[in-house]
Amino acid sequence: MARHHTVPAEPTMLLVHSPLLTSATWDALRPYLEAAGWRVTVLDLRPLVGSPSFHAAACAAAAGIIRGTPTVVVGHSRAGPYLPGIADAVGGDRLDVVFLDARLPHPGTSWWGSLPPEQATWLRDLAVAGRLPTWDTWFPAASIADILPDPEQRRRVLHGLPELPWSVVSEVLPAPGRAWDAARRTYLRLSAGYQSTAEEAAERGYRVRSVDADHLAMVTRPGMVADLLLSALRP
Repeated sequence: MARHHTVPAEPTMLLVHSPLLTSATWDALRPYLEAAGWRVTVLDLRPLVGSPSFHAAACAAAAGIIRGTPTVVVGHSRAGPYLPGIADAVGGDRLDVVFLDARLPHPGTSWWGSLPPEQATWLRDLAVAGRLPTWDTWFPAASIADILPDPEQRRRVLHGLPELPWSVVSEVLPAPGRAWDAARRTYLRLSAGYQSTAEEAAERGYRVRSVDADHLAMVTRPGMVADLLLSALRP
């Protein structure tokens, strides 16, 4: 288990998975956080992907499942752009928002619109009948096996992946509000593929910490990620 860290009274943490994945991405990490004294809540985005506004649904769901006010919101990968809205929805005057190998917010534009032209074309070409195929089919099977080498672990993480409607990809995200503006923002880079994003986060004024692991290190190396996360939350 992760080493214990000093945490505030009644510390609460909301974990938000990528809409391309499922809440199973947090299963290995959660016990480490709870052992360190955190009350952990996981937001399951899968039931929300068919909502007229995925962003609004995610924010409302986050506000609905929280008991009291969380002190930390953590988002992984494609959850990153939704964190400002979620931060505003759950409130809090002293909120930490942590981007875990995550994309940065892009208010005023969509997921698709935020991409470089060649990536936007690639993503649009992936869509079939208005939906993106499940994330695990975007890459060669060997690549997925490399990042999730344990077969049982791979089965659990990849089970039930959603096919996202194109409306999720094309939804323009709104400008954030007061809670986001006041939040302390931290970027934790896990993989080399997010190095340029971490550099951009630093330029935006985020606190940045990096390790050389992999994009799903909270699954494959949860103790290491717990230590990284909890140490980053120290004052």
